[in-house]
Amino acid sequence: MIDLNNIEYHLTNTWPSFNDISKEPNVIIADFMKKIYSEGIFLEINRLLTSKEYPNCGGIGHVVLISICSAIDSLSAYANGGGDVGQRFTNFISKYFPNNYSGKENFIYKSFRCDSVHGWNLHKSLISGIINDPGHLSVINGIICISLYDFFNDLNKAFNSYYELLKIDDNIKNNFLIHYKNVKK
Repeated sequence: MIDLNNIEYHLTNTWPSFNDISKEPNVIIADFMKKIYSEGIFLEINRLLTSKEYPNCGGIGHVVLISICSAIDSLSAYANGGGDVGQRFTNFISKYFPNNYSGKENFIYKSFRCDSVHGWNLHKSLISGIINDPGHLSVINGIICISLYDFFNDLNKAFNSYYELLKIDDNIKNNFLIHYKNVKK
């Protein structure tokens, strides 16, 4: 059995080998995922969101947005067993994010993820640094607004949904193992 206490999220050489983790029950694999995400990218995103130096994400909105999208990219690879980034990204949002994202997956992928990552620009979208923004996911004149705080909270909900299914669903475990094998090459 793998010892989760000896794993450092940012040091993949401390992660179990593919052979070792593939023998573990689903719940151990799910706990491993929870550890690397809660102690890793989620903690780092939270530090950005709660920074006193940048209240309401002023001046760091793109960095926060790219970090959230990177977390979705990474999680979607495990959830889908790899594959085309656009397809797995939108599938992850469809399957695990709250229902108010339904129908907006492609727009979020293209306008938030791709425009920010590849162009450091938001052509048809706005980001907000307001917590519980009533305009979150609203579309006005073809422009979508997203609250970074709400997007991150919804990412956490999505992760928790994925985590709960990973504990019990062998198909989701198999997808995890397909991607994990590539990560550990």
